[in-house]
Amino acid sequence: MKHTLLLMVLLVVTSLVGLVPAPAHAAETPAANQTVETVHLNQATAEQLQALPGVGPALSERIVQYRTEHGPFRTVEQLADVKGVGQAKLAKFKNQLTVD
Repeated sequence: MKHTLLLMVLLVVTSLVGLVPAPAHAAETPAANQTVETVHLNQATAEQLQALPGVGPALSERIVQYRTEHGPFRTVEQLADVKGVGQAKLAKFKNQLTVD
């Protein structure tokens, strides 16, 4: 009888484990709290462009160089013309960009 009761308690506890919320510190990671404001593609510095996901120093410099050589971007989609910015990468941060 004791074993049956113990087994039932153990089953209840293990079934409730999935219902327990994640520890509060998991939401305190920098990535979870990081918010990126809209970046103006034609005015942003290389450092400001690095706030976009997947854009590091080299790519941000290429974006600025492209803008210098070809003039201002007319559309956000034109960013895909920059070496290293494909459609998949552009899709990650397209909603955070503007050219207006």
